[in-house]
Amino acid sequence: MADLKKDTIRIRMYRVGFGDCFLVSLPVGDGHVHMLVDCGVHGRGDIGTIQAAVTDALAESQNKFAIVIATHAHQDHISGFAKCDAQFRAMEDVGEVWLPWTENPKDTTATRLKAKSLALVQQLAMHFAATGAAPKAQFAVMNISGNEKALQLLKSGIKNGEVRYLEAGIELKNPAGIQGLAVKVLGPPRDPAFLAKMDPPAGERFLRMAGGASEAANGVKPFLGKWLFKPGKNSGYPVLDDDDRKLLEQLASDPEALAFALDQAINNTSVVALFIYRGKYLLFPGDAQYGNWNYWLSQDGSDELLADIDFYKVGHHGSFNATPKKAVAKMTEGKFAAMASTQSVPWASIPLAKLVTAVQERASGYVQSDSMPVKDAPKGPVLKTLPAGFSQGKFWFDYEIPC
Repeated sequence: MADLKKDTIRIRMYRVGFGDCFLVSLPVGDGHVHMLVDCGVHGRGDIGTIQAAVTDALAESQNKFAIVIATHAHQDHISGFAKCDAQFRAMEDVGEVWLPWTENPKDTTATRLKAKSLALVQQLAMHFAATGAAPKAQFAVMNISGNEKALQLLKSGIKNGEVRYLEAGIELKNPAGIQGLAVKVLGPPRDPAFLAKMDPPAGERFLRMAGGASEAANGVKPFLGKWLFKPGKNSGYPVLDDDDRKLLEQLASDPEALAFALDQAINNTSVVALFIYRGKYLLFPGDAQYGNWNYWLSQDGSDELLADIDFYKVGHHGSFNATPKKAVAKMTEGKFAAMASTQSVPWASIPLAKLVTAVQERASGYVQSDSMPVKDAPKGPVLKTLPAGFSQGKFWFDYEIPC
């Protein structure tokens, strides 16, 4: 176990590939308590380090996590809980496990949304298997499906943990018995109108130029062809009613575009957690997209919250459809540090260069995970020197905040 400094918050970002895995260590008395924020990697962006990341996180925490957070049910955020199921089950203790309200099996709205999503994912997977599809569309479906084992572990509490299903507006005091820790849950909202808003308006996007015109760097574009499969054909899932089908046909004119729409909708269910501890503000937004961001940015006091940020986990791996311009502009220049867990495989347009530049210009320091050299892994930007407060480990970056 590393020698953690007294009265210092440490955020460790593991390089797992295209995914997220963060270990947050908070000073308590003469020691530290630990929170694991996400643990997953996309199957097409896996560099083979997720098991080592879990082993290190367990060693650092001495097999005890005060809090485990699964921000949303995507493979690139929770697959490690399935891959390393035995290691997690062998832990000594877990205080609490947090998931978005959309995963709550006792919430009727959540179960209805989940059933519809699963029905569509199953039908899309069968359709793509039969007819083929653009690789990116297949990757989107892959990210949504096959996550049940991980969710079962999380919903069980892993090891004696209390399971909480969080939504926007909840405020937690001393969760998991961590005295002095306050948490403002900024997302996901329950309002379907906000959940449905996946992409920001043009003025809120970080755009790139192509042929003299602006376009979203990894936006969903229409494809040729028609929706070739019939919803509800698979009797194992509920049949969609006419209103649902009409709405989906408005969202996407074909199965590939629908795959992207579903993938992005789940991003919008991300838990957005603002941790406040010893006067320091840490913002972890998962993969929240515009509907989720817009909900809490419209609330009273959001400007003050952003101005107070000391650490920002860059949302959605640095994609264009997360971190609105106005959010970056409201973070106090030179006050906050930022980390982005990202790489250009399987999404070549991630991270978006303009977003990275905007964050770099305002942050006191910024690093992204693919700057960490890993054998046979995609290469990111070379770091000649580390910003103040950052250090580098075997396959991780650390950021320390004295408090």
